[in-house]
Amino acid sequence: MQTIEYRIQPARPAAHLFHVGCTLAHPAPQGQRFCLPAWIPGSYLIRDFARHIVTISAFCNGEPVSIKKCDKQTWECAPCEGSLTVICEIYARDESVRAAFLDRYRAFFNGTSVFLRPEGGENWPCEVHIEPPLEAVEGDWKLATTLPPVAVDNAGFGEYHADNYNHLID
Repeated sequence: MQTIEYRIQPARPAAHLFHVGCTLAHPAPQGQRFCLPAWIPGSYLIRDFARHIVTISAFCNGEPVSIKKCDKQTWECAPCEGSLTVICEIYARDESVRAAFLDRYRAFFNGTSVFLRPEGGENWPCEVHIEPPLEAVEGDWKLATTLPPVAVDNAGFGEYHADNYNHLID
């Protein structure tokens, strides 16, 4: 069983943009599919989180890989051999508790609105790297999450663990 590695960073707070990566060491040989939920646990209305993806790209061993949109929330990468990383730029300006928000003063997100799920990987363990803001922000940011920490700094930024995708998004 492989591990899904996620990396999220408040990259451009003034523009409300998170950078989110999802890496698989062993993608599906026929081409790996990824999707973003349209709902959030406990709130069963269709939320259509994929509409907030500004850009999406894929890389295999650092080289660009073709990625195509299959439907409103699913993408498929061309077959490749080696580590596959999909990188999204996500617009985050929803101040409700159901999605994601980012500005120079604060940031928050629900996993369903930012973490792509690799098809077939629902039960794989997840490593989640939450990085500090890339640009200057106001105040001293402290991270709070219910995920168990693996290696974090004094502000809470660093690596966390989730048993599987459902644990990650709940």
